[in-house]
Order: sequence, then C-alpha cells, then structure tokens
Amino acid sequence: MKSYQELADSCIECNKCLDVCPVTKVTGNDSFTPRAKISLLNRIEEGKELTEDEMNNVYLSTRCGACDDVCPVDIPITDIIQRERQLLAEQGREPEKTGKICQNILVNNVPGHMDDAHRFDWITNNLEIAEKAEIAYMGGCWVSFAQPEIARSTIQLLNAADIRPMLLEEEKCCGLFLIDNGHLDEAAGHARKYVDYIESQGVKKLVVSCPGCYEVIGKEYAKLGRKPEFEVVFSLDLFSELVREGRLQPRKTTGTVSLRDACPMRKEKNVPRQLISSMGYSIEELFEGTVCCGAPAGVKPNFPEISGKIANLTLENLQEGNTLVSYCPFCQYHLDGVSGKPKPVIKDISTLLAEQTL
Repeated sequence: MKSYQELADSCIECNKCLDVCPVTKVTGNDSFTPRAKISLLNRIEEGKELTEDEMNNVYLSTRCGACDDVCPVDIPITDIIQRERQLLAEQGREPEKTGKICQNILVNNVPGHMDDAHRFDWITNNLEIAEKAEIAYMGGCWVSFAQPEIARSTIQLLNAADIRPMLLEEEKCCGLFLIDNGHLDEAAGHARKYVDYIESQGVKKLVVSCPGCYEVIGKEYAKLGRKPEFEVVFSLDLFSELVREGRLQPRKTTGTVSLRDACPMRKEKNVPRQLISSMGYSIEELFEGTVCCGAPAGVKPNFPEISGKIANLTLENLQEGNTLVSYCPFCQYHLDGVSGKPKPVIKDISTLLAEQTL
C-alpha cells in the first residue's frame, strides 16, 4: 500500500481539483487549493515551520470530498488533509478554536456553545415516544439545538406510520468534527463508548436525521475499531420506504423548490428527489454536482468570512421566491445564518414531507 506521501507525490497537476473546490472558487487564491494542501505533508511530518497562508490552507477545507471525486489518479486528498491535521494536533500547532471544539465534544458531548441539558427541549406532548423499543431516533446536535422542527416532523411521520421510536437518553455528538480534524484516537474512544451505550439499550435500528451522523456512526466508527451491531438508517431512506409501502401518503401539490445536496450523501442523491417528486413539486437544481455549504470541519468557526462566501454560492443561485430545500441540518443552520434580507425560506425535506402528509 502506498504511503500518503507517495500518493501526494503522484499528483499530475491537472487542476481538476481546483475547478471544484469551493474554497478556491471564492478566494481566488492559488495558495488555497487542494493541490497546495497535500504538497505540505512532508514538511508537516518533519515539523517544519509553515507560513500563515500554509497553515490556514490546511484548515481551509470542509473535507466535502469534491476534490476526491474528480482526481484522475485517485489521490485521497481529504484523507491526506486529515493526516496533516492529525500531525499538527499532535505537534500542538492546530488552531485554538479547533482544539476547544474538540474538547467540548469530548467533555460536554456537544460541538459548540450548546447546553446538553437542553438537548431534548424539542419534545412536545403530541409526540408518541416509547420508553424502550428496538427502533431509536437520534436527532443530532444541529437538529436538537437549532432545528427542532426537523426532530418533531420526523417523530410525527414515524408515528403516522405506526412507529413509536425510543430516544437515546444519553445522546451525544457523533464526533464528526474530531474525525475531520485528525483527533482519531479520541474519536475512537468516543465511538466505542457511544456504541456500547446504544447497544446496551437494545437498539436494533438507529434512525438519524443528519447525513454527518449517518456517515460517522454507520461507516466511520467501523474504521475506528467499533462497528455497531445495530443498523444505522438515514431518515429520508426510511421515509422513502414508508411512502413506497403506502404507510405514508403525501398529498400532491404544485410548485417548484430549489434543492441543495448534502456532501456526505453526494453519491446517494436519488432518494431526496424521489421524496420531493412524491409530493408533486418540481425541482430546480442549483448546481451540476454537489457544492458544499462552506461550514463543516472547522471552516465556519475559523474562517467565517470565507465560509459565508461559500454559502452565498448557493444563495446566489436560488431563484427568487423558491423555497430552498435541504436535507442537512448543518447546511440549513449555516445558510440561514448568512442569508441576507429578505431571508429565503429554508426547509428540511422531513419538514416539507410532514406538511404534505399529516
């Protein structure tokens, strides 16, 4: 197996990664490119000093994977970025905000200035939630604290299909930020404890609303040494199955919505479109392919101006008057925060489906 350095050295300088990188697009800075990022690996491994631009470039990546997808020689660019961040963390050189967010996840179970005691404030009396069940629901941090309507809509839709899920009393952040920033040993310990807890509750199927949680718990935990014995299901996949079975019957409507895709699900984009079409909406595609919102992996807290410019790539393409539909709670949180006035209407597909079904 080739080393990361050998893979980085195999770059043929075709510039395809530059064409799809949202950071490169909005900065226009040749220093902030995927190719420039991976060229720093050897110097970081040797502990050599980096310029401010070089250090920033390592952390100016959402790890959205667009560069990985177009590389003709299959360089795992985002994996190399993760390795560079791992080395910088071990060397005590990562950004202060990055380190603080990682510690907050490990100590307080949340990524930001959130109070874990209020994680379940979204629960209302009209929701049917089981004390114990083989199906559990995990809203995730951004749903629980910023988009409670997504959690409520999800439970209501499940209830309409005669499903009463339990909640995880000790729900916590999945740890994606740890993984993105190379804190892999801490992420492995976090994953082990969390999976042990979920399995101790007798859960056979875990339904999640966040694409990041779906990818991390369903796929990344296994790479960290703790593969869950329970099934991890993205909520939209379950809703699509319930619509096909006739257990959810959305009413037909008319109109057009603008859809932005979630980076973790960029290769699994059919289900969101099928669900929207089942409601009768036409879909305006904002991009050819998937363009990141600009927030993940520490870009938003460390580089808010650049993160906002990337978000505006979506907002500038939005047709006036269209509802912007998302299926990533973090995208929705970020886009809502940077949009100007008048603010566009931004909805998660779960909320849209609930409006047309219940």
